[in-house]
Amino acid sequence: MFPLLAPYMFVALGLCSTLWMFITLKVELQTGMRKQRRRTEQMAARLNEGWQLQAAPEVVVVASSAPRSGLNINRRVQAIRMMRRGDDVSHVAAVLGVTRQEVELLVRVQAAVKAASKAAGSNG
Repeated sequence: MFPLLAPYMFVALGLCSTLWMFITLKVELQTGMRKQRRRTEQMAARLNEGWQLQAAPEVVVVASSAPRSGLNINRRVQAIRMMRRGDDVSHVAAVLGVTRQEVELLVRVQAAVKAASKAAGSNG
């Protein structure tokens, strides 16, 4: 009778070992998924911290009383007119809200342009 049951016992033993391997594989997959989920949550938390730090930068307010730079074309024309009338460089700078150095530069550029146009007029 035992020889008749041997094939069935081997099949049952194979099925049990297959079931055991299946269960251990599922357990390993579950633990791996838990570890991966924890890693993902930690990375997301770090990213959120980084975004929060970047989204709320420290606001540094520097109080500067330096006048705004820049002479647009209207201010240039106005500065040249004031200089032709004999106004002081400091007065022109204060009225236009620019630095004294910018007005002095404009005066030098205007003098250079005037000299160049005279030289071109005498040559031609």
